[in-house]
Amino acid sequence: MKRIAILGARGQLGSVLCQTLKRHQGVEILALSRVDKPGYLRFNPFSSDWNRLGKIDVFINAAGILRESKNEAFFEVHTELVRRIIENRHILGNPRILHISVLGADLASGSAFLSSKAEGESIVLKQDDVMVFRPSLFCLPNNLLVQKMILLLDISRYLGNRALLPATFPQHKIQPVMPNDVVDAIERGIFSEVLPVKSLDLVGPSPISFGDLMTLAAKLRNQRLIPIEIPKNLVDIVTRNFISVWFPEILDYEQFKLLFKDNVGDPRQLEDWIGRPAQSSEEFWKMAFSKAD
Repeated sequence: MKRIAILGARGQLGSVLCQTLKRHQGVEILALSRVDKPGYLRFNPFSSDWNRLGKIDVFINAAGILRESKNEAFFEVHTELVRRIIENRHILGNPRILHISVLGADLASGSAFLSSKAEGESIVLKQDDVMVFRPSLFCLPNNLLVQKMILLLDISRYLGNRALLPATFPQHKIQPVMPNDVVDAIERGIFSEVLPVKSLDLVGPSPISFGDLMTLAAKLRNQRLIPIEIPKNLVDIVTRNFISVWFPEILDYEQFKLLFKDNVGDPRQLEDWIGRPAQSSEEFWKMAFSKAD
């Protein structure tokens, strides 16, 4: 029996992982949650007794946040939590650690999200029998990018179909990855006897620009769209001092900063690891934007 603990089991990736891994015979899943939920083991990594988890074969850290709140900060979740895992690893019998980071994590980044992710990575990579996965945007229904694109189009309707965009934003690219590819990559990390690499970028077969995504969304919603670019520094000021303060559900400042950085990688890393081509996200976007209408 292989015992696998998943921290962040109620998140987007964690929940998909739990569902997939439960199909394996000879596997026991400890789906960890900080709140009481049926099917989950209540566990707070900062206050709970780690001894209660028993011996673990593989510990998966899929915990992460996209926006800070009064109760959760990037540094706490992405960095301090990782230190906590490493400090208590011996209690669990020194399990293999699979750590989910993010594509583009960078200690020198001006984004607290990306820099805290990078610091968490650096802690993990100093250990033995570990692997860091750096996925791009997950193509999951109603993900954050789909929500923001639809919101932008809805707002543009009230402006005569004019979409007010920060300069250069439409040209920046992302390289979304399908959930099945991410899960397959992590599964191999679980069941491989040895880990030939310590880190892996997880991206789809080809990048797409924000401008192309916006055009596709408008087309699928039968909406005319007139993009109008305005100076980025002006939008920066308005977003930082007004929108992110009073209307963070529209766009907070950390999310805004991520819009001006290409988030792309080499799909051959993932393809070599899972032994097949990475899946295209084209059909996902068509379904997501069509349903959103």
